[in-house]
Amino acid sequence: MKAAVYYGPRDVRLEELDVPKINDDEILVKLHCCGVCGTDVKTILRGHPLIKPPTVLGHEMAGEVTETGRNVTKQKVGDRVVVAPYVPCGVCYYCLHENYSLCSRLFDGKPEPGGFAEFIKVPAGIVDKGTLRIPDGVSYAEAALTEPLACCLHGIEACNIDIEDTVAIVGDGPIGLMHLQLANVTGAGEVILSGQIDERLKLAQELGAHQTVNETVDDPVKKVMDETDGRGADAVIVAVGSTDAALQGAKMVRKGGIINLFGGFPAESKLNIDPNLIHYSEVTVTGTFGFSYITFIKALQLIGAGKVNVKKLITHTFKIEQILEAVDVSASRKGLKVVLTI
Repeated sequence: MKAAVYYGPRDVRLEELDVPKINDDEILVKLHCCGVCGTDVKTILRGHPLIKPPTVLGHEMAGEVTETGRNVTKQKVGDRVVVAPYVPCGVCYYCLHENYSLCSRLFDGKPEPGGFAEFIKVPAGIVDKGTLRIPDGVSYAEAALTEPLACCLHGIEACNIDIEDTVAIVGDGPIGLMHLQLANVTGAGEVILSGQIDERLKLAQELGAHQTVNETVDDPVKKVMDETDGRGADAVIVAVGSTDAALQGAKMVRKGGIINLFGGFPAESKLNIDPNLIHYSEVTVTGTFGFSYITFIKALQLIGAGKVNVKKLITHTFKIEQILEAVDVSASRKGLKVVLTI
């Protein structure tokens, strides 16, 4: 089978690997699409301290079941499915405290060899909790975005958004645009999104943003304050891994509000926030990572019901042989979501 094997920065080789052999509790999936995540881009361009080559990257996976183990009853050959890259164990300290994305064994079992391959074998735990049938009318490419949407849903739920709240989102990439739609689904009264690319901001308006701000032209902090009578947003989601963006978000939040640092930051980043913002203004600063199998299920349901439009976020599709071109397009911000077809 074809696979894009990562060996180091800008060294990804298309190779022929053996099709994985499954056991009685596993399934084999022929992948049709895999989304290119920001982590994939950073790893392929610069390397990653926790990812040891050679390996197959890719974790936003959708495809067709081609073989099932004799003990598998939830899936059958021919099912169109989306596959989670991990599921929590359910029994560790963190799972028992419902911190599922912090599970001590989160990455113990994962689809092998990875999403940038023609076939994956899915381990028993993910077969049981992380392999979902794709609803009719949802394409493989759309289904592949279930994983990032599930991460965003985890972030939205942590913000405790109430009906008619004002939500400010810093970042106009696919993650910011997913948060925008989820905030509206949650019942936010007004969503203000800031970014740097007019085309993306126009799409944000189409997807339900009440106000957009190009921060290269106007001051998003002033816009948020003007829209809230000087109070600030009830919730601020920093959807980019930038300390400047985080500091900007801290200036947008109201007293008693919440800031979610959703984007991952470069190693050795330092954030200098006045502690009195937390003490006297009672602002909650939090962050979220990953998803639970529950948010994974909800995310696919939202896509299937048309509550979140991920189709408009997919701007580029490449074949697996073009993986470096796909990575470069994603890194250059020439489009939004990039998907590989396999």
